[in-house]
Amino acid sequence: MTRLIAHLIANGLAVVLLARLIPEHVGYTDTAAVVIFAIVLALLNAVLRPILQLVALPITCLTLGIFALVVNAVVFYLAGALIDGIQITFIGALVGSIAESVLSGILWRLFKTNDKW
Repeated sequence: MTRLIAHLIANGLAVVLLARLIPEHVGYTDTAAVVIFAIVLALLNAVLRPILQLVALPITCLTLGIFALVVNAVVFYLAGALIDGIQITFIGALVGSIAESVLSGILWRLFKTNDKW
């Protein structure tokens, strides 16, 4: 449960921070759009990303793992495309997927308890 909360917060924070840092690539209209985006991204990361990673495994091995960034960016971009209040370019999605990974790692460390998950 703690990891889920950390990921949801990181998903929302990634969009808000990127909209401030690179507004030409990432934007949002209101807070509700960011919350919905965080939930949709979490669902896509749970369902679609493992399938895409499996399909892209040969290319990921050939590129020594770099193509995994592209898979993460595609999922981030798709989540933005599904939500009306979020505008994301592919460059924004690439930077956003990296930022979301870093933020979720930091937040998970902060929220970490002794529960086993």
